[in-house]
Amino acid sequence: MPLLQRYEYRLKTISTLVMSPRNHQGHYLVAGDFKRADIEQNLNHLVTDGENASPNRVNIIYPFYQYGAYSSYDPKNTQYYIPGSSIKGAVLSNGPQPKAPVNMMVDDIIVQSTHLQLRGLYKLQYLSEETNHSVRLEHFFPNVAVEMLAAGTEYTGTLFCNENIHEYLQVSQRKTQDKLIQLKDRLRAANDASLIEDGGRIERLKNNIDSIMQAMLSNTGAHTLLLGGYKGLALSGVFPNTAFNKVDSAVYVDQSKDLPHGLVQIDKVRLKQGI
Repeated sequence: MPLLQRYEYRLKTISTLVMSPRNHQGHYLVAGDFKRADIEQNLNHLVTDGENASPNRVNIIYPFYQYGAYSSYDPKNTQYYIPGSSIKGAVLSNGPQPKAPVNMMVDDIIVQSTHLQLRGLYKLQYLSEETNHSVRLEHFFPNVAVEMLAAGTEYTGTLFCNENIHEYLQVSQRKTQDKLIQLKDRLRAANDASLIEDGGRIERLKNNIDSIMQAMLSNTGAHTLLLGGYKGLALSGVFPNTAFNKVDSAVYVDQSKDLPHGLVQIDKVRLKQGI
């Protein structure tokens, strides 16, 4: 088996990144985990793009991944991170089938609290051909706010692998392309159906996906992947056309970029000496 090699890389968020262990680490207003004023005082940038996205309606905060357990919502004194296991999963789950077991270890990336944003969730719904609903963007769970890593944020990471990491990144990017093509086809079909109540957002989303895909082709030194949660069923996998057309598909939208959540770019991958 080849020896482990150490790589450093840059991770840049193209759209907001959501990584929240929401099932057991939420902060609840009713439990006294935070006060209404904390939402604006701590981060002071709750996104209020919709009429219902008001700090006065937020009863639950789902935090970004964090080390340790915190009895209250206190982002300035919380240590946040991107789990290395999540990055490893995004790379290996879509990578080529290895001839032998792949030995890969990915370090966590420490995240600064100042790079996090507290946002409402917005979901573009009814992309299926099987529904008579109009396609529209809706505020999803107005009483919930989620910490997200802002788009355009850059961090340096370290990983160790006994195989050619570039090959795995290339295959993972092709899988990302397949998912984006699939989503773009559904957006085009929705536009053609003239069931639009989104103020042109579908067209902007489709155009921005096109731009991302063009950048994938032109920038051979970088690899674009999907990472984290809240991407929606439309980006959860690659489906046969006949099956996907019947899925009541949806996609969560980063309203600041008109893109799906979780698009990240990995580049500047350099082999480093030593383990």
